[in-house]
Amino acid sequence: MSAVWRLGEAKVEDVRALRPARKRLAYTTVQTVMNRLAERGLLTRERSGNAFVYRARYQEADYLAERIGERLAEASPEARRQALVSLIEDLEPGELDEVARMTARIKRRRGRD
Repeated sequence: MSAVWRLGEAKVEDVRALRPARKRLAYTTVQTVMNRLAERGLLTRERSGNAFVYRARYQEADYLAERIGERLAEASPEARRQALVSLIEDLEPGELDEVARMTARIKRRRGRD
């Protein structure tokens, strides 16, 4: 998934080419993984000549937020807070400022509802 997100769209060979030659996986291995991701609805594929072009169905941030949200929904409120704090503790100062701005925006929006 990270290769397709990075490239925007990719053929199997494009994904293989991202790895160093000595660590490059077999074409059929990458093809199998990409086909399974398409079957699971994470990638779309469209024929282009003899190959398929794959695209991510979801933006990386949206996908990550959904997966994290699913896990957090299963946890207690205290565990959710602790997990979120743990995630933001590693952010750079500028990233923390951006999170604070987004938090303020969410609070304002909720106040209007």
